[in-house]
Amino acid sequence: MKALLTTLLLGLRLHLLLPLPASQRIRPGSHFWPLLVLQILSTAVIAWMYAPAEALFDPMGVQSDAFLAILTLASAVMAASLLRRPVVAWSLAVLWTSAGIWLGWTWVLIEWALAKFGVDLSAYPLSIRLILLSWWLLILRRAIDVVVPESARLKRAAVAIAAALVSGLPALLLPLASYYSLAYRPAPVPAYFDEIEYTPEPWPLRSSPEQLLASQAVLVEAAVGGLVAQDPQRTDGYLLAFGGDGSEAVFRNEVDYAEQLFSQRFGMQGRTLGLLNHPQTTEQRPLASLTNLRAALKGMAGIMDPEQDLLFLFMTSHGSSDHELYVDLLDLPLDQIDPEQLREAIADSGIRWKVLVVSACYSGGFIDALTDSTTLVIAAAREDRPSFGCGVDSDFTYFGRAFLIEALNQTADFFAAFELAKERVAEREAEEELDPSEPQIASTPLIEMRLANWAEQLQLGPPVPWPLTDGKEPSEPADDLVPED
Repeated sequence: MKALLTTLLLGLRLHLLLPLPASQRIRPGSHFWPLLVLQILSTAVIAWMYAPAEALFDPMGVQSDAFLAILTLASAVMAASLLRRPVVAWSLAVLWTSAGIWLGWTWVLIEWALAKFGVDLSAYPLSIRLILLSWWLLILRRAIDVVVPESARLKRAAVAIAAALVSGLPALLLPLASYYSLAYRPAPVPAYFDEIEYTPEPWPLRSSPEQLLASQAVLVEAAVGGLVAQDPQRTDGYLLAFGGDGSEAVFRNEVDYAEQLFSQRFGMQGRTLGLLNHPQTTEQRPLASLTNLRAALKGMAGIMDPEQDLLFLFMTSHGSSDHELYVDLLDLPLDQIDPEQLREAIADSGIRWKVLVVSACYSGGFIDALTDSTTLVIAAAREDRPSFGCGVDSDFTYFGRAFLIEALNQTADFFAAFELAKERVAEREAEEELDPSEPQIASTPLIEMRLANWAEQLQLGPPVPWPLTDGKEPSEPADDLVPED
């Protein structure tokens, strides 16, 4: 026991990059197995700390620790062979395993400390992976330096990099089994969404479904309360962006981009609000639901001048041939949105001047219900046609990219932007030999005059690049784009 405790203390010093006593640098290989047991217990405890209250223990999580142990052993043997000191393979494996246990707990403490200041590390997955891999590389390099100091410095560095890639990179990139999971019962999916690829997974959020739904009123109130009040001397614009499907990053990308585009280019700093279904944003953003949409519209109407200011409502999701907008996050009991429900939600807010953009398959079916004398309505497709560009590997839909990134970055005229987007979408669909989606627009002289007056007073900002430069990570574009429905 004393020898094991000594090894753990050496691992602590190693993971803090402190010098190791010369007499303690070589550790017997027999220490590896009790350290592996400690690693399993440590990982299980950490998993328990993050698991929802309803989660059940799953012994299959031991597969992850076994996988990590194999990676550590393989990288230690490889490093010892490259350094021409095969006798130190077990010593490296023991020291690395001991340091890895401390690294896991240190990261938990860092995450806990930053959470006290409102920093959510889960919002920066790529940065976290790079930090952990870099830290692991330094640990491996330090162990090689103290165990095999006689080797050339450049050779030790190269071996440490190779060992870090073998032992660390797969652990950070590959999905690993957890020690805790929830019993999962997927809710039935409406028949018209059968084409959507769907794979049930354990509930991934810290908040239970009931807690998540109960928090929505507070989140909406906070979001509305953070909006900048309107200027009575001018016509202000307010954006409400709605990303309905939480299973694909493409809709989060479009909501994030729309908020920055309208904020930076169209002078709406502090006047944008996003409703979004995405597992990584549930603690910070209200869900994209019909209830939250109604509450957000009424809240915004109290901040803006509903008789003077302009509402820009951008909605992006899948759409059905029955003209319903798909709303889903991890099978929460969320209502789908049909044209009449959307019309009623907008009418109840009392906001008069509106630009409504519905980006979804068959979204032309929303036009008749939403059109009135003070509303401009834009739809990504004809009422009987799908649109294209969604999917788990896409970063933007065809229409979203054409309208937001390519068109509105060229002009502040929404009618000209629609024509540019329509032309670009048609070109891409022809290149892919797809049935034309035929984006639609419905306008009136009154809303055209109001938009022209608003544009005259607008101090147009520069184009907003994509990807965004604020640390958000877009999904990779797909080679084969699928219909949005």
